[in-house]
Amino acid sequence: MTDQLDILCAGGFRAAMEALAPRFEAAQGVSLALTFATPAATRQHLASGLPFHACVVVASVLEKARADGLATPSSSFKLAVSPLGMGAPEGGPALAVGTVAEFGKTIDALESIALSDPAAGTNVANEVIAAADRLGFGEALRARAIFINGPGSVVSARVAEGHAQAVITLSSEIVPIEGVRFLGRLPQEMQTEYAMQAMVADGVPPAAQALMAFLRGEEAREIMRGAGLEPCI
Repeated sequence: MTDQLDILCAGGFRAAMEALAPRFEAAQGVSLALTFATPAATRQHLASGLPFHACVVVASVLEKARADGLATPSSSFKLAVSPLGMGAPEGGPALAVGTVAEFGKTIDALESIALSDPAAGTNVANEVIAAADRLGFGEALRARAIFINGPGSVVSARVAEGHAQAVITLSSEIVPIEGVRFLGRLPQEMQTEYAMQAMVADGVPPAAQALMAFLRGEEAREIMRGAGLEPCI
């Protein structure tokens, strides 16, 4: 059994993986070398041939990489989904976001909403604004948007520090961040599915297969739920 597994991991799965890794390492006597990446960086890693034993990446990125010949078909399964959500600094007023009407009122009540700058390699902001356009309040959202260069977890941390009144990003990049209150999922009409696909490369050591089995277990599912993810297994 190998002493180290190289793992490529989506930023939206970071909090869950950081909680899962030491438990797996203690049980298997194997260390995990974790590389976290935005969707754009994940694609770059796959294109450059970054060696890894297993990965947990956004499913659409992996599907596109396979179509482009950047990733070969191998054993994979849909692990979890991270819905889009909204958060606000702890101690602030509770704001409803579960329906289109509630979300629209919340947008109007805020002066600033932080989003991950697309230059950071994630398309969440573009998709959220496009959905807001379809629902009739895109202009209001644009007027309040503050773009922060970093993945959603960094944006949420900036909101906890007071840089904006709210954050919109993946729920799994809000729930684990200290100082931020998770207000809830965005309405279904604004959701784009961010599924996390677990994949093991061909010809990997048994420890990589053991990691896949571990990710399917109830302990892993509970940790994923606690990190704002919705397990699919």
